[in-house]
Amino acid sequence: MSMRLKLAKIEAALLESVRVDPALIGTILVNVGQPHAGFSRETDIFADDYRTLTAIAEGRAEAEHGTTQWRRCYPWLATATGENGANDMQGYEFGYGPAFALDPAQVTAVAQGLAGEGWGSGAVRADGAYEGFEALVPFYAAAAREGKAVVGGVS
Repeated sequence: MSMRLKLAKIEAALLESVRVDPALIGTILVNVGQPHAGFSRETDIFADDYRTLTAIAEGRAEAEHGTTQWRRCYPWLATATGENGANDMQGYEFGYGPAFALDPAQVTAVAQGLAGEGWGSGAVRADGAYEGFEALVPFYAAAAREGKAVVGGVS
């Protein structure tokens, strides 16, 4: 069974529209309908195998903290992946829970927090796509630089 973490960096105005109509998340992340202005499916989406991400986080938590409770050890990673529940959106469910949304200020805090937790920064693919765990920090850093919000979930 596959579990994919999907994130999209979006304009703050689009975030407000999503909060009014959470079904818009489907047009953003699930490749349904017309793309939105200022949004590129090629360069504004992050995707990773969620099971791989959690295995990396659990392994690191166990090595550094003696527990596999990564959400407690790395609260910024939990926020970045929607695992803390604080930013859940009512009205849109992925296959494995609700969508979540972070406004531009939260995105900036997450980008700084991920770096503070030592997640480092990987490379973005040559085509500009963010894929794989190593691209999570660059994805959030780019969203912060661009003043964008982030929506996402696990499908």
